[in-house]
Amino acid sequence: MKRKLRFILAAVFALALCFALVACDGDNGETATNGGDTPAGTTTYVIGFGGPITDGAVGFGQGALRSTELAVAQANASAEAQELGIQFRVVQGDDMSDPARADTVANSIISERDLVGVVGHFNSGVTEPAGAVYHEHGVVQISYGSTRVDLTDLGRENFFRTCGTDDLQGPALAEAAYALGFRSVAIINDSSPYGEGLGELFIEAWNGLDGTEILFSDRYDQGENDFGPIVTAVRAANPDFLFFAGTYDALTGAGGLFTRQLREGGFDAPILGGDGIQKTGFIDQAGPASDGVIATLPGLPFDLMPQGASFVADYEEMFPGETPGGFDAAAFDAANVIIEAVFAQARAEGVDNVATPAGRRAIIEYIANIQTTGLSGPLSFTPTGNIVDPVVTTYIVEEGTWVVHPDIEIWTP
Repeated sequence: MKRKLRFILAAVFALALCFALVACDGDNGETATNGGDTPAGTTTYVIGFGGPITDGAVGFGQGALRSTELAVAQANASAEAQELGIQFRVVQGDDMSDPARADTVANSIISERDLVGVVGHFNSGVTEPAGAVYHEHGVVQISYGSTRVDLTDLGRENFFRTCGTDDLQGPALAEAAYALGFRSVAIINDSSPYGEGLGELFIEAWNGLDGTEILFSDRYDQGENDFGPIVTAVRAANPDFLFFAGTYDALTGAGGLFTRQLREGGFDAPILGGDGIQKTGFIDQAGPASDGVIATLPGLPFDLMPQGASFVADYEEMFPGETPGGFDAAAFDAANVIIEAVFAQARAEGVDNVATPAGRRAIIEYIANIQTTGLSGPLSFTPTGNIVDPVVTTYIVEEGTWVVHPDIEIWTP
């Protein structure tokens, strides 16, 4: 029978290690040698986390950070960790969804001597430059939310992701709209790398369907807050629906504010978007205008995940009042992949040979060939680092809550 998380956490707290680390490339893990809370001889490794925590798409970043902390808590209380004398701790890097912060955040995480891997980042525009730092230092990076297609085409053997990609969401969105009887569309993107890429892939898929047309297409700048002219143009085009390619947060994609202004400006046709708006934060910012908005999200809903119910229960017990979202599951899987690889390297070469350059390379190689079980079932990666057998689920806002769309089947490539 699964132990209650409070007992897991009690064991974790009893074994927690809190040292200030010296910034360097690292060589063999942080070992407890005194009479502190952590038993002598225990080696603690760092898992870095990168994402928007205080600003930007914080709904995605904060949830993913909680999932990473949950995975670490469970790993620290596991029999394998006790047998090997291993503990983990999370070091977070707040990128605020801002590509200009990517280098600073990534270098801060890299400075941790005992770093064994990074769960991050969320925004594609941050993941690419931050990834250059992780690649240079030979540290595995697993993104839980960056869906831009070309991120796994950059030749970085250390990069993986546990989320689906926009070349899945584009067709899924187009086919969902078509199945709902829509034939004409107005398209707006938020000028982010994610928004522009998703918009292009949607257009390609939409144009491949019989009888479809694009009546209007435009973009606005990141951080915009007055959408009056675009609202007027969209309303004049009179499409069957509007496709928004971007994120919800007010300081970047502003999808919530844009939706509200669309409704206030008299546009009453359906609105569809991708995973960048499929979060409670979008509903909070759009208010009543969010009702009926449709969005896709890579992955299965929790009630269809083989381990979904257990994950949700543990998450809500560790973080009372918080409910996990879809990318939280991807972050949980990403953290556990790194943890499994560390355990494997420690068993094969000893705990002193994990956070070394050779150990980090071995972690990357292990993950490239991993055959494990995630929340949704079997988990492995393609040669370029994408997750194998991804799916896309379509959701709709009903009474202030995202629910699985009753008329759209889960999409598979």
